[in-house]
Amino acid sequence: MKIFQINGFRGLVMTAFIVCCLFAGFVVFPGVVAMYLWNKYLVNLLSFPTLSLFQGVLLWGIVAVSYFIISNGKLPVSFETPDSLSDAELNMIMKQARISSDLRKINSIMKRGDTFNKATLKSDNKNGMTSPMSEKQDDEENIKIGNLK
Repeated sequence: MKIFQINGFRGLVMTAFIVCCLFAGFVVFPGVVAMYLWNKYLVNLLSFPTLSLFQGVLLWGIVAVSYFIISNGKLPVSFETPDSLSDAELNMIMKQARISSDLRKINSIMKRGDTFNKATLKSDNKNGMTSPMSEKQDDEENIKIGNLK
């Protein structure tokens, strides 16, 4: 269990501020939402009486306590620390991360090599050197041009 030490007036003001914020966030705001939903839907649809802010906070309290009773005290939020990884599991995760990083590096190098090969093929074709594939492409382009004329 942790012990918090509050020093002086500044500590008291800070503690009061934190308590007010928690009260507003967990009590007043849900009460306003409950009041709004009640007044928006039940008053118009079923002719129920309107609620004030205090009654909305009480409605929220009834809903929260009912949920706590129905769920047998089991909250869906847990504040337990998860089990830590063993050294073997941590080493395995780090090894997989290194392999993944190495594969990404190799893939980027291969992509750069592919773009380099395409660029050299284009420059070789401009220098008068042709490959069987480029001749086939040239023939197809000439046929298309001939059809357009």
